[in-house]
Amino acid sequence: MSTISSADKQYLNNALRLQNNGWIIRFTEEDFIQLFEEEGIDINNKKYLISGTSKQNRFDKFLEIEDNKTVAILILRLASRFRNRELAGVSSIKFSESLEKIAKTLLIQPHKISFSTDNTAVSVDIHPDLYSHISSYIDAEDYFSAIQEAYKFVREKLKSITRKERATEVFGDNGLRDDFHKSLFGTEPLKGTPLYDSYRGYAHIYLAIQFLRNEQAHSLSKKIDRHLALHFITLASLAYTLISTKNP
Repeated sequence: MSTISSADKQYLNNALRLQNNGWIIRFTEEDFIQLFEEEGIDINNKKYLISGTSKQNRFDKFLEIEDNKTVAILILRLASRFRNRELAGVSSIKFSESLEKIAKTLLIQPHKISFSTDNTAVSVDIHPDLYSHISSYIDAEDYFSAIQEAYKFVREKLKSITRKERATEVFGDNGLRDDFHKSLFGTEPLKGTPLYDSYRGYAHIYLAIQFLRNEQAHSLSKKIDRHLALHFITLASLAYTLISTKNP
């Protein structure tokens, strides 16, 4: 899914005015289809028709479900069309420059995962190292494997610091073991202090990941709702970030 912001979506809608067949660029149905075909995209695929068959509905669904790179390339093609119009003196408003900025923003944000509901759009930053490891599963919508790989990635990071295979070996079954606090989190606070309590809380995140991963590792692959998957992956991102940045 792309991470295009609501404001940028609105800007695109204002520039294109697809509901009224365009403003500066007037898209006929044939022009609209061809725009996407030039990028190897069938905009009449059923996945784009879920919210309706109008050009606006199909375009909005495309922005919602495709990845950043795919959306950015399409926006750059639109920017090129607007620039040709601007150079011909048809428009004094530099839509092309703003569209290029939107595309470039998408291209430099590879580590975000987004989802939307009927009334809300959410975009979450995932640690770039972790995202790089699981991005192919996210793009393929294989969320079961994405979660598995995210949790394994955290385990390997924990192991690289402590030389321990399991979180229970690092923190104990109840999260009370504290001899790895300094090597993991950067400091060794006194027992009973707020920071010490925070580290105990962190310990339970790794314990949760260990047991969640064990459960999935012994289960058959299954379809996982992408909203739920985001929560699981965000947990892994938090765990990875805590031991990748000292003194969190």
